[in-house]
Amino acid sequence: MGIEDWGYRWLKRYMDAPQWLKAPLGRLYGLLPDRLRHGRDYPRYRAEASLKSADEIARLADGRLRETLQWAAATVPAYAALAAQFALEIPAEELLALFPLMTKLDYKRDPQRYMSTACSEAERLPMQTSGSVAEPFRFFLHKGVSRAKESAYIEAFGERIGLTRQDVVLSLRGRNIRGASADGGSLHSYEPIKRMLWISPNHLDAAYMPLHVEAAIAHRVSFIQGYSSAVYELARWLEFHPAPRFTEAVRGVQLFSESADEGMVALVERVFGCPVLVHYGHSERAVMAGSMPDDHRYFVWPLYGHVELIDEAGQPITEPGVQGEVVATAFDNKVMPFIRYRTGDLAMWSAGPAHPALPGYPVLERIDGRNNDYFVGHDGRRIPVASLGGLRPPEFLQVEASQYEQFEPGQLIVRLQSAVPLAPEVLEVIDHYFRTKLLGCVEPEIHVVPQIERTARGKRRLMIQHIKAEEGARAA
Repeated sequence: MGIEDWGYRWLKRYMDAPQWLKAPLGRLYGLLPDRLRHGRDYPRYRAEASLKSADEIARLADGRLRETLQWAAATVPAYAALAAQFALEIPAEELLALFPLMTKLDYKRDPQRYMSTACSEAERLPMQTSGSVAEPFRFFLHKGVSRAKESAYIEAFGERIGLTRQDVVLSLRGRNIRGASADGGSLHSYEPIKRMLWISPNHLDAAYMPLHVEAAIAHRVSFIQGYSSAVYELARWLEFHPAPRFTEAVRGVQLFSESADEGMVALVERVFGCPVLVHYGHSERAVMAGSMPDDHRYFVWPLYGHVELIDEAGQPITEPGVQGEVVATAFDNKVMPFIRYRTGDLAMWSAGPAHPALPGYPVLERIDGRNNDYFVGHDGRRIPVASLGGLRPPEFLQVEASQYEQFEPGQLIVRLQSAVPLAPEVLEVIDHYFRTKLLGCVEPEIHVVPQIERTARGKRRLMIQHIKAEEGARAA
């Protein structure tokens, strides 16, 4: 197991440490070799993420799928009845079809049934989905494996636009900066291990943009990573307030966590004059996909996990151009295998050709349904819903699902689904969490409900916004 998983419990303390302490610690840690930092399997994952042989990828992917299913049937109580099927010579994808479709709620209701009895408690890395999803829940990754694999694939993704470990990255990915809410508090934090300049995601209105640009120039930022909505806000401001010392130094942009329409990507490309990549993935590490500099479709990494699309009846969709739900089967997580995991996201297969640099990669034309909404503050500021991401208090584990609805700027209805009433002290913690994350820009009104209504496609709408963008702007 690598140091990163062993020390994961102290990550937040490190990130919140003062710069004078974080800087030398981070620089020293960054000198450690990959095997020591990430674990012995990291080099293998880096090599797999860069494979170019379609035949070899297909062979490895089939073997990885079969291995995953066989492990689950042999060691996971929920799948014990399927173990006998592996005595037969059945293709891996036919075996996969024997497994039931799963949702977050299935795992939440009885998590022990979906954890391997062959893995010890020491091998479990407890995780919790971030606040930007509609059904947060606690789950387990494979310590020393899952996060190492993700890091390897993210690094390979960055190489598509020439990102190296020597580059400084401007990060707009929802990490609140300690002290940013105080008068005169710093809105930036530099993390020396990954060479990232973090910016408070709740300070992206026009009044702060000059400070962010100055910080980016001072730290010699050459790449940008962030939520689509946050990077778009920055690019839109820069279009009217050109800062060539900043924009001309940027060699690539990566958009994470939210869908980005063609107009958003085009604006970012125009302002920075560089390639823009879009990324798709989950906290559960079951699927990962990303675009290419010359092709904005989503190319699924075939050795990261297996992807299906299903219709409303749960039947597979194989023809291009037909929208369906993304279902993922994760490889390499032996602790809690995610098999036929319904992500709730909508996508469609592409009818276009494979990319010449990515033979053997399944291609999604686009991914719909990702959260790309805003809260509108009392001053008209637009705050990405994804800025609620990050670690939540344990009290949220009592909540099955959440939904936000807004009728007027500065006021937000927060619906929490729970089969039983939540204790006053639990509600107090949750209320404090939202007020802290929203930095006083939005007043939350907590409603505990027995059921949050789903759409016709079976999804819960995370954000129901009744305020049009232009109305929010007028409120300022």
